[in-house]
Amino acid sequence: IFLMPINIFIEWQKWNVVLKNETVDGRQKLHSFLSGIVSGVITPAYAGNFIGRMLYFPKSNRKNIIINTLASNGAQFIMSISLGLIAFQLIYASSLDLIYHLLMILANLSLFVLYFYGDTFIEKIPLRFFKQISGVVVSKKLRFKLLGLALLRYSVFVLQFVLALMVFDVSFSSPIIIWVMLMFGAITISPSLFMGKLIIRETVAVTILTIIGISASSIILAALTTWLLNQIIPALIATIVVKKNRQHAWV
Repeated sequence: IFLMPINIFIEWQKWNVVLKNETVDGRQKLHSFLSGIVSGVITPAYAGNFIGRMLYFPKSNRKNIIINTLASNGAQFIMSISLGLIAFQLIYASSLDLIYHLLMILANLSLFVLYFYGDTFIEKIPLRFFKQISGVVVSKKLRFKLLGLALLRYSVFVLQFVLALMVFDVSFSSPIIIWVMLMFGAITISPSLFMGKLIIRETVAVTILTIIGISASSIILAALTTWLLNQIIPALIATIVVKKNRQHAWV
């Protein structure tokens, strides 16, 4: 439970980075952040947090908010995929041919190249919207900061899940951390239907972690507990606050 506010605080810091070049008062910043938590929970893969956030800004600012919120989400996505690939390589180090290791390293590097220089490529697309992206997206320095915060938040997720497993009678061993990293990578690339990745997340977790002998019941309980702590409880609190302060939204 004590990791829940830490997780929210890190996401709040990411929101501050997104708004680095915007003129925003404290109340507007807080309520847009909370609104994003709510809209994120009810959209697939929590990707819709920009929907709730942008409603608190005039239309002239919404493109900036959407693009840079997606850049923030992208940092978290890249971190999960990258560390998931590394975990896969560590687990299957002896059974993978060198060529596959090299391909995965190349794939990992490509993710970071796209994150930092993708806007340079996108702006060459002969469409007005894409040409404007490079002038809107946060600087490479701020993107690096977003990646650092994403790594910190990812570490909280992993620690939280491992602790949840231990609460439900799973004995700790260091390899569990690597397998949980692999699990998060697989969950990240899995399809999403509703409420984030409810059901799909638990299915992926069970499929991967039962390989090392963890019981399905412990995995499901740990997955549901972390889901409640990280998504549902914050969303309920945010809903109460946002409902009381709807007058501050630019709607």
